[in-house]
Amino acid sequence: KNNTSDKKVAGRSGAKQVLVAVEAANVFKGDMHDEGIYSRSIEPKSKFMVAPKTSGRIKKVNFNIGDTIKNGDIVAELDDEEATLAVEQAEAALEIARANYNESGELLEISRRELERVKTMRKQKVASEVEVENASADFKTRSAKHLVNKSSLRQAEAALSQAKLKLAYTKVDASWSYGVNDRFVAERLLDEGAMITANTPIISVIDITNFTVVIDVVERDYFKIKQDMEAEIIPTALPDKVYHAKVKRIAPMLDEVSRQARIELNLDNSSNELKPGLFITAKIIYGTHTNTTVVPIEALVIRNDHEGVFVIDEAKKVANFVPVKSGYKNSIQVEIVSPEIKGRVVTLGQHLLEDGMAVRIPSDEEKANGSEAKK
Repeated sequence: KNNTSDKKVAGRSGAKQVLVAVEAANVFKGDMHDEGIYSRSIEPKSKFMVAPKTSGRIKKVNFNIGDTIKNGDIVAELDDEEATLAVEQAEAALEIARANYNESGELLEISRRELERVKTMRKQKVASEVEVENASADFKTRSAKHLVNKSSLRQAEAALSQAKLKLAYTKVDASWSYGVNDRFVAERLLDEGAMITANTPIISVIDITNFTVVIDVVERDYFKIKQDMEAEIIPTALPDKVYHAKVKRIAPMLDEVSRQARIELNLDNSSNELKPGLFITAKIIYGTHTNTTVVPIEALVIRNDHEGVFVIDEAKKVANFVPVKSGYKNSIQVEIVSPEIKGRVVTLGQHLLEDGMAVRIPSDEEKANGSEAKK
């Protein structure tokens, strides 16, 4: 019988072997990348809560979710009647303190001139020593009172400043120290009429023109990452779009428990297309080998603790196991660094193979039968 499915052939050892059905793929030349792929959520580069520095009742909230907000804008206004009254009282107290200070200053100047006049008269033997002592004592008393009034004036000025500051606290503003771009209201937590205490958040503000992508890199890849290295960002919700980020910060240490290091990527979002919380895939290319030997990842097998591939001898229709040194890998392909191989390698059915076993490739037979039928 000449049935190919059960045809027997002689292997290298001379023993009869059954043909093993396998699938094969061509060895080819191409570019291979050493890359790391990470899945994370993107975070706004800046996010903060806007809260008042004083307690009170919210009279007005000027922003809502999604609104654009500028640096220094008034976010909310608290009831300011009590604070306004306190400012008026402080202003009145300051006027009294200033009047007392001015009066004591004038009296001090009069006592100083009187002291000088008495001393002059004493030199001329017109005034007595007692008159000099009395004038001197009066000058010292006036000086002390003037100093007290001066301190009272400063105290009143400070009280007025404090009252004005508390009045200013009733206007809750959003401000930040860097960046001139507008930001956005992410959350509105309270409405008009609510009674709040100091440091109770009213809204949250985010900057979405720049994002921070945080990835955790294992020890094996830690030293491959360099400052300003580029990364491709692919949002899960927008798989057809690719954004570009750069390595901004590299942690100087690895976590002792997880053996991972924190890496921060800076992602520009000037178009405002991306939003905080989006799930993304970040791909960092550590290195590239061009025009190198590449085979499908399925072709790589282990035999006797050696990594290798089964290369098909097209003339003898046998599969020879060739130990190889692999290089860059991904989920689809693997680079063969050495030795140089050509032709086709087995990609399916390797678990049935040993070195030198005869094989049949059904796909080749189907093509041949199809060509014969066409003829």
